[in-house]
Amino acid sequence: MTVPFLGRTSRRIGLVAAGLLIVLVAGLFWRVLFCGDTFGDRDLAFYYHPAKSLVAPLARASQGIPLWNPFFASGQPFAANPEHEFFHPLTSLFFFLPFELAFRLQVILPILAGLGSMYFLLRVLRRSRLASMFGAMGWGCGGYLLSSTNLLPILLAASILPLALAFVVRLVRGPRGADVAALALCMGGQALAGEPSTLLMTPLFCTAAVLGAWRGRARRGPAAVAAGLLLGFAVGSVALLPGIHHARKTVRASGLEVSQTGEWSMPPVRALDLLSPNVLGHVEPGNEKQYWGRSLYPQRESPYFFSLYPGLAVTLLAFAAWRHRFRALVPWIAVAGFGYLLALGDHFALWRLLRNLPLLSSIRFPEKYALLFSLPVVVTSAYGFDQVVMGGRAARQRLARLLAGLAVVAALAAAAIALRASHWAADFPWRVATVDAFRVAGVAAALLIVLWPRLPWGRTTRALAVCVVLALDLVSAGRDVLHTTPVQALAAPPASFVPLLNRGVDDLIYHAAEWHPTLGKVEGAGKPPLPAQWGLAMTLENDFDLTFLRWTDDGTRAFRKAVEADPSLAKPLLQRRGVTAVVQFRQGSHWQDGFVAAPAGQNPIEVVFLQGQQPIVFAAAHVEIVHGSEGWLAAVQRLRGQVRDSACVDDASLATFPVPPSPAQVQVRSRTPESIAMEVDAKGPNPSFVAFNQTWDEGWQLSMDERPAPLLRTEVSLSGFVVPPGKHRIVIAYSDSWVTTGAAISLLAVLGCLTLVLWGRRRLRTDLPAAVGQRLPRW
Repeated sequence: MTVPFLGRTSRRIGLVAAGLLIVLVAGLFWRVLFCGDTFGDRDLAFYYHPAKSLVAPLARASQGIPLWNPFFASGQPFAANPEHEFFHPLTSLFFFLPFELAFRLQVILPILAGLGSMYFLLRVLRRSRLASMFGAMGWGCGGYLLSSTNLLPILLAASILPLALAFVVRLVRGPRGADVAALALCMGGQALAGEPSTLLMTPLFCTAAVLGAWRGRARRGPAAVAAGLLLGFAVGSVALLPGIHHARKTVRASGLEVSQTGEWSMPPVRALDLLSPNVLGHVEPGNEKQYWGRSLYPQRESPYFFSLYPGLAVTLLAFAAWRHRFRALVPWIAVAGFGYLLALGDHFALWRLLRNLPLLSSIRFPEKYALLFSLPVVVTSAYGFDQVVMGGRAARQRLARLLAGLAVVAALAAAAIALRASHWAADFPWRVATVDAFRVAGVAAALLIVLWPRLPWGRTTRALAVCVVLALDLVSAGRDVLHTTPVQALAAPPASFVPLLNRGVDDLIYHAAEWHPTLGKVEGAGKPPLPAQWGLAMTLENDFDLTFLRWTDDGTRAFRKAVEADPSLAKPLLQRRGVTAVVQFRQGSHWQDGFVAAPAGQNPIEVVFLQGQQPIVFAAAHVEIVHGSEGWLAAVQRLRGQVRDSACVDDASLATFPVPPSPAQVQVRSRTPESIAMEVDAKGPNPSFVAFNQTWDEGWQLSMDERPAPLLRTEVSLSGFVVPPGKHRIVIAYSDSWVTTGAAISLLAVLGCLTLVLWGRRRLRTDLPAAVGQRLPRW
C-alpha cells in the first residue's frame, strides 16, 4: 500500500538534502571551485603539496612503486613512509588528473565521504532520515573534520571512521560475511591513510559501538567484529608493515621527549568551542593577533585543530540526548569523557600516565585525541534531534528556554565587549570578538524561532528548518577554518630560486636559511621540503614530521655541531656531500616592521653556488674509521680541508682499512632514483674506497661483478664501499621486502573480502525461495 503523503514527504526531504549539499559544498569551497584558489594552509602547503608533487614523477622514473625519494635529506624511503599515503586510493588521482586538481580532490572528496559515512552510521543506529542528515552535516562540515583538511592523514582516516562503525553495529546485530568484508575494507582504508593516532582510537569507538548495540542476542557479533578488524589490518598491510618497519628506524622508535609529546595540549577552556567556533579567536595566516588564545599554546601560539565547532544545534541537541539517558549512548559518553581528559595533555595527569605506553610514547600532540569526544557529540546529537525536534512540545520548550538564555547572554557579551573597547589591550581585536558574540546570539535566536513550541509547523517542516539553520551556521563558521591561496602563490618558486631553475644539472641544495637562529622562521624563503616540487634535491634539512631515518637526524645534528664549533668546516663538508648551491640570508638582512629586509632593497634570500663539489660517487683519497657521531666530529676537526676528499666510515660497518686507499676511476653508466650502475677501475696494491652520496639504508644492496658485497655507512648517514684492485662492475639497487610482503598480504585479504561477499550472496539466493513461501505479516 502506498501513502501519497509519505511519497511527497520523501521527495521534499530529498530535494532539501540536495539543496543543502550544494549550499555546503559551494559555500565552503567556493574559492577553490570557482576562483582558481587551492588549499594552502600549514602542513598542506609546507609538506603535502611538495611531497605529493613527487608521486607521479618518482613512479615513472622508478617504473613501478617509488620506494626511494632522492629529493629529501640525501634520499629517504618513500612508499614505506606513512606520511606519503602512497597506497591510499586517492593517491591514484595524481596519475590520471592534473596535479592541482588531484591535490584539491584530496581535501574535497574526504569531506563528502565524511558526510555520507556519518549519514550511514546514524541510519544504522536507527535514527530518522532527517536526524541522520542533521548529524552528517555536523560531522562532515563540522570544525573537527574541516580543521583536519590541513592534516591530510587525519582527514583521510577520520572521514570514513563512521562508516567502519556502522558495519560494527550491523555485525553486532546479526553477523554477515558481506558486513565483515565491508568493515575490513573500511579499516584497511584507515590503515592506508597512514595516521597511527586515529587507528589507535578506532578500537575505543568500536567498543562503544558494540556495547551500545549489543543486546546479547547475536552472540557471534563481537567475534565477527574482531574478525573484521583483523582482516582490515591485513587489507592495510601494504602500508602497515613497511610503515611499522620504517618507524622503527626513525627517532620515534625510542620514544620522544616529554617536551615534544606534550606540545599542543588542549586547554580545558576549548570545551567552549562546542558552543562557539571563535571563543579563543580566529586562526588567520600572517595575522596571529586575531587568535587571542595564543597564550594558552605557549610553544605553538595556535591550536592544533583550528576549530572543534560542530554547529550550535548539534551541541545543544547532544546535551539534550545525554539528559534523556539513552542506554545506547552510555558507552559513547564514556569515550567522549575519556577523550576530553586525554586531549588535555599536560593540563591533566591522564596524558602523563599513558604517554609511557609503547605506542603513545612516539605520538605527539595530545589535541589529536579531540576526535574521541568530537565524534560522540555528533552521534548523540542525532538522538537528541529525534527526541526534541521530532518529539513532543515539552522537550522543545526546555530547549527553547535554553536558547533564549543563550541568545541573551551572547548579546550582552557582545555589548560588553564593545562598550569596554577602550579598556582592552591595544592589539586585542575587540570588533571581531563583538561580531563573534553577536553571531552566537543570531544562531541561537534563529533556532529559537524555528523550535518555538507554539508555531503551527509540522514535524518535517520544523526538522528541515533546523537543518537549514545548521547548514548556514556551518558554512559561516567553516569558511574561517578553510584557508586557501592562489595556485601560483603556492606552486611558484620564490624569486631567489630562479638561478637554480632550468640549469640542466642535478643540483643538490643546502638550505642554510632555515637554520638561521633569528630569521629562520620567516615565510617565503622556500624552506624544505618545498624545493622538491621544483625538482631540487636537498640535504641536511630539518626533519619536518620526524619521519627521516634516525641516522639522517644524527648526521644533520653532527654537521650543525661541527659548523657551529668551526664555521670554516662548512664549505668542505658541503662539498664532500655533493652540494652545488647554498640558500642563505644575504649578509646584513634584518627584521624591519615585521618583515625581513636586506640592504639596498635587495632580496634577503640569496643562492650561492659552490665549486669543486664531489659527484654522486667518487673515490676517497683518505679513509678514517670512526665511532659514531662523536668520532666523526673528532675526525673532521683533524682533517679540516681534507674532509672534501675523505670518507669517515663507522666502525660498526668496517673495523680496519689499509692506508692509504688506492686511487680509482669511477664512471657512472646509468642512474634512476632506486639504482645506480657504474664501473670502477681501482689502481694500486691497496683496496680503494668509493663514497656514495646517498643516505645509507638496509634496503640498498650492492652487487660487485654480480656478487653481493657490503654497503657501509659513512659520514654518519651516507654510504660507501670497498673495491679491491682491478676493474669491477658495480650495481647498487634499492628494494624493500616489507612493501612486497605487505602487498601480498593485502592482495590475499582483499580476495578474502571478495570471497565473503560472494559467499553471502550465494546464501541469500539459497535462502530466498524458502522465505518467499512464508506468510507475510499484515501491515
